[in-house]
Amino acid sequence: MPLYTYIAAFKGATYASQGSFSNFKGFVSAWSDLPANALPGLTPALKKELTQKAYRGEFLEVPNKKHLWRKSIDLNGDEFVVYAVQTQI
Repeated sequence: MPLYTYIAAFKGATYASQGSFSNFKGFVSAWSDLPANALPGLTPALKKELTQKAYRGEFLEVPNKKHLWRKSIDLNGDEFVVYAVQTQI
């Protein structure tokens, strides 16, 4: 199974994680199960909102890039962005 690197960004902070899966789309736990203080602006209430919204919407391919997708989630008016990078084939 391919290895994916997930890079999450929120309010100027970033967090990276990895996991091996058959595809990147269905494995929200790889990027949404964040350790405490991984993204300081992500309060418990916003983390709960993220959990509720994580499966909504689609990852979009980043133009002119291979094996790179982006997803944006609105959390109380702020943008939570996660990138999925197919790191290993």
